[in-house]
Amino acid sequence: MTVAALAERIAACEAARERARRQILTLVPVLALAGAGLGLLLFGGAGTALALALAGAAFGAASAGLSLVLARRRQARLAVEHPDLYPAALERYRMVMATERAGRYKLYC
Repeated sequence: MTVAALAERIAACEAARERARRQILTLVPVLALAGAGLGLLLFGGAGTALALALAGAAFGAASAGLSLVLARRRQARLAVEHPDLYPAALERYRMVMATERAGRYKLYC
């Protein structure tokens, strides 16, 4: 495997981790509100609404957390499988990301 191919796989792992983080920030509150609304509408009690809100939040956090853990494991496995190429590939990935960020925030005068 080349450094460029390994850098692409690192980028895929980092993208999966970022997607999981965004899911945690968006999916958990949405599921908690949906569970609370469902509990309040169907059962009419605040205790049931709270219980269903907690269940919805736990379900959302578990699914997004699982994908976050799997992405971390994939990246750790890449580091173990390619110990000689991994540091160079990680540096290449970081340089590409820094270049993209610099291009995104470049000021045109």
